[in-house]
Amino acid sequence: MSVLSGARTTSPGTRTTAGVQLWSRRTRLAPAVAAVLVAVLIGEPWRPASAAPLGPDRAGGPRAARAARPPRPTAPGRIEVLRLPSGDADRSAREVWVYRPPGADRADLPVVYFLHGYPGDARNGESVGLPAVLDEAIAATGRGFVVALPDGGSAIHPDTEWADSADGKVRLDRFVTTTVIRAVEGNHRRDRRHRAIAGFSMGGYGAMNLGLRHPGLYGQVVSIAGYFHPDDPDRMGGGRAGWATANSPDRLLGRAWRSRLLLVDAARERDPLIKGEAARFAGLARKAGLHPSLVVAPGGHDWPMVMGQVPTVARFLATGWPRPGRR
Repeated sequence: MSVLSGARTTSPGTRTTAGVQLWSRRTRLAPAVAAVLVAVLIGEPWRPASAAPLGPDRAGGPRAARAARPPRPTAPGRIEVLRLPSGDADRSAREVWVYRPPGADRADLPVVYFLHGYPGDARNGESVGLPAVLDEAIAATGRGFVVALPDGGSAIHPDTEWADSADGKVRLDRFVTTTVIRAVEGNHRRDRRHRAIAGFSMGGYGAMNLGLRHPGLYGQVVSIAGYFHPDDPDRMGGGRAGWATANSPDRLLGRAWRSRLLLVDAARERDPLIKGEAARFAGLARKAGLHPSLVVAPGGHDWPMVMGQVPTVARFLATGWPRPGRR
C-alpha cells in the first residue's frame, strides 16, 4: 500500500486518514513519486524470496549490488501504442501499450500480456519506468520478449475484473484473448509456449482467471498481489452465480495441468481481499497436483514492489520459454 500525502479527496477503493490518502490495491502510484522510487530500485535491486521477505544482499551490500548490475543492452526496446476496437457499449476503442525488444518480430519471440489494477490504464507501466527495467531484465536473462499492456477500464462497470460482463456491455475477456493477441502478434502468431499472461492486483486476478479459462492460449501465468475469486462491487456479473463460478480461478485449477504458475505476494500487504491469497491459492494448486512457484516480495501493495519483481518474473518466464528457434 502506498502513501501519498496531501491527498484530500476519496475515490472508489481509497480511504483518507488525518489528511493522508492511503491508496489501496485499486490505485496506481503517482508518476512523479514512482519515478524516484523506481530509480532507487534499479540502483539497488531486491533479491526474490521463496518463503520470507529478504532485503538487498547483506553480504555485498548496496555497493556490491550496483557492481553486479547487468549491463544495459546496446539498443533499448521500442514502444508502440495501439488503438483497437473495444467491442464495448461505452467506447469504440481501447489503447494497448506495447514494448518490443531490439530486433525483428518473429513467432518464437515470446509475448507477455500484462493486466493493470483498478483504477489504471495502458500507460501505468510507462509511468513508473517499466521500459528501462525491461531492458535490464532482458539483458540479464539473455531472452528477449514483448510486453503488451491493454487498457481495462470502463465507465459502465468501472471495476471490470478483466472479464466479460453478464449484460454484454463490457467484453474484456474477448478483447484480451482475441483482439489484443491478433494485433500484437500480427503475422507471427505464437503458440501457448511462447505466450504468458501476468498482472498486478485486479490484474493479478484477471491474469489467473483468463490464464485458466483459456489454457490453450497461455503457457505461463503470473499473478502479482492478486486474488483468486471474483470481487465484483460494480456488478460485472450482475449478481449471477453462474458468472461467479465461471470466473473463479480457485475453481478452475483443473485446467492448469500444463501451465506454469508464479504467485507473488507483498510482505506488507494490508488489503484483506488480497492478504494471504497467494499462499492459499498455492495450497489449492498443490492439492490439484500442480507445482506453483511462490515469492514473498519486500514492500507493500504498490508499483515499486512490482518493479522490484520484474527481474524475478523475467527469470521465471525465461526458464519456461522454449529455446530460440524451437516451436
